Amino acid sequence: MKRSRRCAVPPPATAQQRPTTRRTADKVMLLLFETPSGFAVFNFFATLIEQPNALEVVWLRQFQTIEDSSSAINQSTGVNGSLTEMIMKYHCPGQRMAVGESGYKKIIEERLKITCVYDPTVMELMWGIQIRMRQLVPREKSYLHESQLLPMSQGLQNVLSRYHFTYFNPDMLNERILIMAYALFECDSFENEKSGDLHHVASVIKDVSGIETDAWDLLKIATAVKRVWCPKEASNSCEFSEHEVKRLVNDADKYEVKLDKDACLKVSRQMITVFHFRNDKKILLKKYIAQAE
Repeated sequence: MKRSRRCAVPPPATAQQRPTTRRTADKVMLLLFETPSGFAVFNFFATLIEQPNALEVVWLRQFQTIEDSSSAINQSTGVNGSLTEMIMKYHCPGQRMAVGESGYKKIIEERLKITCVYDPTVMELMWGIQIRMRQLVPREKSYLHESQLLPMSQGLQNVLSRYHFTYFNPDMLNERILIMAYALFECDSFENEKSGDLHHVASVIKDVSGIETDAWDLLKIATAVKRVWCPKEASNSCEFSEHEVKRLVNDADKYEVKLDKDACLKVSRQMITVFHFRNDKKILLKKYIAQAE
């Protein structure tokens, strides 16, 4: 099993702490976010909207209040001076910027010559920022009423549907439901990320011990790894025949030749933890939705 590496998520930073250079313009995008009392400029990694299930953070560069937001960006006057100054302060040549309205995209591209991105994926990102605006833009003192928030994101709908809450009423959405859905999304993302590694382990078990593993799910593969190298940790939640257990234990030395023992155990322990964690969150999500209903 190859060890996977994930880039560390960068902490929120000020402009002085994390300048955007021309070298990173193709990797780091700007995001113009409108709040009830002004505009904020964020940075985020381009992979956030270019790859499915990419999960990173946005970090705030600057926020400014604007008394009349309708005059900040409009077709007649373009982009006002203070907002233009803030955008250009953080924009690098060739860098793209995500915006939350198609009209903003047209005006900014015409007047400031900045390539803008406005599509459903960007709106998913905007929805997430809107939900967490209190944390991401702490200087913003005015907050939208729940009825003014963007419609429930497609990503959240997909998570709820995957866990059989297809007919969930968006009007019932609250923070507890959102947190549980996000926790389930993280579990699913981890499982997808590690599934290739564990299926490789299953193929090695089949090859070395002659055990039929094609029908095994990820939990059973992870449990089998524990039965090989840490039998005292292995639970009885997955059924194995006596013959299978004996073969797994007796062939432990052979597996060490073909697999990275430490990496396999680490992923297996994580997968089993995620499995139980997800079950707990599914129960809580069902409870919270029932209460909302």
